[in-house]
Amino acid sequence: MKILFTKEKYWLDKWDEFVIANSDGSHLVLSDWLKSYQSYGFDFEVGLYIENEEIIGGYGAVIPKLSFFKFYIIPYVPLLLNENNLVLPQIIEAAINRSNFLKTSCLQIASPSLLKFEKDIYYSKYLKKHSFKKGNRFKYVFSFTGLNWLDLKKYNTIDDLLLDFKSSVRRDIRSAERKGVTISYAVTYNEIERAYKICLENAQKANYGLRDWNDIKETIVDLIEKGIAKFIVGTKDNEVKGAIFIIKAGGYYTYILGGTKKEKPDLLVGHLLQWEAIKLSFLEKNKGYNLSLGGSKGVQDFKNGFNTKQILAEDSAYYLINNSLLFSIYVFFEKYMKPHKRAMAKILASIKRLKNESRK
Repeated sequence: MKILFTKEKYWLDKWDEFVIANSDGSHLVLSDWLKSYQSYGFDFEVGLYIENEEIIGGYGAVIPKLSFFKFYIIPYVPLLLNENNLVLPQIIEAAINRSNFLKTSCLQIASPSLLKFEKDIYYSKYLKKHSFKKGNRFKYVFSFTGLNWLDLKKYNTIDDLLLDFKSSVRRDIRSAERKGVTISYAVTYNEIERAYKICLENAQKANYGLRDWNDIKETIVDLIEKGIAKFIVGTKDNEVKGAIFIIKAGGYYTYILGGTKKEKPDLLVGHLLQWEAIKLSFLEKNKGYNLSLGGSKGVQDFKNGFNTKQILAEDSAYYLINNSLLFSIYVFFEKYMKPHKRAMAKILASIKRLKNESRK
């Protein structure tokens, strides 16, 4: 058995297959998702535990570098083949050694999947044994915090599923259908760009951050071409009225982002789009659908109408300090950077673009 740290396409493809097939898998460690952080100038890699040229465990890591600060971020629990907990200590040891080898100030690992409680306890105890502390100290890489879960295994038919939603949600889904909203899937580059721009416009109007199209287009297009992700689009009179982007890993889709045109009367296209994603999940015999945590009160009320259950990962990250002096300096600066997280993301992306243009 050996540990391999790599960005080689052959192993990234095998890693993606491993993540998708693993019951604890998450989109957060798919290679395309990890690569998307390159738009900020961050690096990435996968750490793989290999036996007879097959992956039996591993993790995905993002390696941010801000000035002389460097971090090693594992945004989701290391994955194991057949829940082989005996491999977990070696994987954690490898991550610790790797972060030290790369001379990072801090190693951070997200909490485990919440679907296997016994493994969670084992995992947490092992991190504490190595003096990891609880806390999310680097917030510019999105790490696992929990699920907004709709369990699909308990339903026999789509009608049973629909009947379990709040009556207002059922009414809004039917109303959107009566108003002539049609559902399709964006497949071509132009269709995908058009769908994303609706989401971007929505984000700008609602004053929340979303990456520019040029910074995320490669990730979205690649995931759709590989069949891992879907961009579901709602249209009326040949005009896009709304869209949602979902990614599949671990036996379920996760809602990543979306947006709708704000019009009067309201076409209620958001309800129809989520219903399409849930139907798709059910027809593919997925174990559930993750409608994602977070959002404004109005967004959370909207999500709650689909009878989801929030499964929160308390103490959702652990960190280990490798260089106490650099880490202390970062903590000082981070105090002032925190209120400007969205602006910092834009600045990082802009710096990356300028560097790329200067090389041409």
